[in-house]
Amino acid sequence: MSAGFFTGTYHVPHPRLNVRWIGAVHLALVRAFELIRADGFDLTNASEDGITFKLEQTFENRLLPADDEDLDLSFIRSVTRESALANHDESSIGRKPDLVFRLNRRELSHTHDRLQDCLFAECKPVDRQHSLRDHYCAVGKKTSGIERFVCGAYASAMEQALMIAYVRDGVQITHHLAESLAVQKTRAGLGEPSTLLCVIAATDQYCQGLHLTTHQRLYSWSDGRPATPIDIYHSWHLC
Repeated sequence: MSAGFFTGTYHVPHPRLNVRWIGAVHLALVRAFELIRADGFDLTNASEDGITFKLEQTFENRLLPADDEDLDLSFIRSVTRESALANHDESSIGRKPDLVFRLNRRELSHTHDRLQDCLFAECKPVDRQHSLRDHYCAVGKKTSGIERFVCGAYASAMEQALMIAYVRDGVQITHHLAESLAVQKTRAGLGEPSTLLCVIAATDQYCQGLHLTTHQRLYSWSDGRPATPIDIYHSWHLC
């Protein structure tokens, strides 16, 4: 339990998410991209913000309201884009994760902060103009991706998070991401990530599957306990 971690007293870390939920979000992302392509949206030339906006719009207006027996998203109450939230010690209250999947866990409402009880996602283009080194796996830069989960900027009360990649130019998760995470400077800055593990294999030509790495976190909670490691799931989609 952490007093003053947020306004009031809440338990940290928050209970882990069912891995099936994270898998469902990944499959919903695959479905969302299918719908976006079917609508004729030009993913190839779209900006990062443009794609992320379309994902938020598709989840809120099409996927969450749908009564789909094959894709149960009832554990999500909303999906928001760039919602301003606090970091691990509230020294910054303007952190804006790209997508926030807010959870329906009413049983935790009196012991855990509903603002932080979410699956947080950071979205990054991965291509020739946006190298893994300078963006997705950046250390000590404003463009950092994974690092924001390691330093407590995002998902500080959670033990799982999501990286969503908008992939172009033939970048491959099993080769290029694994190679980037093996660089010693990157490993030190990103909490000594574990070996990249495939969780869900690619389901179509546009998706590279769901993969997992585990990272040590580089901060302590307000009661002095070191923050527990975080599992980061990597959901890569061709754009």
